[in-house]
Amino acid sequence: MKTPFSVVTIVKGRKEQLSNLIKSIERASYLPQEMVIVWMAPPSDDSLICSDFFPIIHRFAASEPLPIPKARNRGFESCKTDKFIYLDVDCICPETLLEEMTGMLSTGKVVTANVTHLSEQVSDIEEVYLQQQVTPKITAPERVPFVSFDTTIFGITRRDFERVGGFDLDYNGFGIGDMDFATRCSQAGLYLLNTGRHVYKQFHVHYNPPVNHLCDIVANAEVFRQKWGAYPSSEIFTQFVKLGLINEDFEKVGMRVIKLLSDEELSTYLVNEPKSPEHANTYRQSA
Repeated sequence: MKTPFSVVTIVKGRKEQLSNLIKSIERASYLPQEMVIVWMAPPSDDSLICSDFFPIIHRFAASEPLPIPKARNRGFESCKTDKFIYLDVDCICPETLLEEMTGMLSTGKVVTANVTHLSEQVSDIEEVYLQQQVTPKITAPERVPFVSFDTTIFGITRRDFERVGGFDLDYNGFGIGDMDFATRCSQAGLYLLNTGRHVYKQFHVHYNPPVNHLCDIVANAEVFRQKWGAYPSSEIFTQFVKLGLINEDFEKVGMRVIKLLSDEELSTYLVNEPKSPEHANTYRQSA
């Protein structure tokens, strides 16, 4: 017997990506009992979107510019089922993905999937079309370390989410909070199972590296160090050092911002159009 499950996503803008995500879930071989969308913006016509295939519950977390941890927690806390699948708003689900993930999800583990980055913007979400654009990575299920955790897609039970305590609200804005969540899952004795399935991730305009979130990332990295005694492992820190944005000796003396980029300098790191899948893999950005 299949167990009911809920899908959670958070969004600020990205209406087209959200529409594609919902359409892909509507085509799933096993439909969720509900989808919870948390808007990091005030109510609007966009937040009235509904589906003929499952209820969509709209929630809001708009008290801050980018309240990612609060929005994620609000989404999970609004679910009526005991199995949660979190999907980044950029995701497009293959037909059997949700059925396979929920089938492998049980208390004591977090499940995830391979992320296949699309190398162009798409309006057609048909699997045949998407496979013509990029070759999906499909592997055998395997237990992987939590350093591999990525909030693009993951599943967790209500019991384990409450046991871990959700996402820590001490992290503000963008970055690092997902690494803290993964660390607490590991400390709680959970393990991370890569189901070997895959999800497509749509392109969106972003900064590479995420220099627009420099101050958030540095502040959140300090919260992580104070909590866990060391900085998390992140290629972003190496990139910031190379750009002269943070001090090179941060692991010894603490991390600090030593340069802020002008608007003109920021624009040089803005990625306005899709490039290669390899390029897409150099960043992870949610919401």
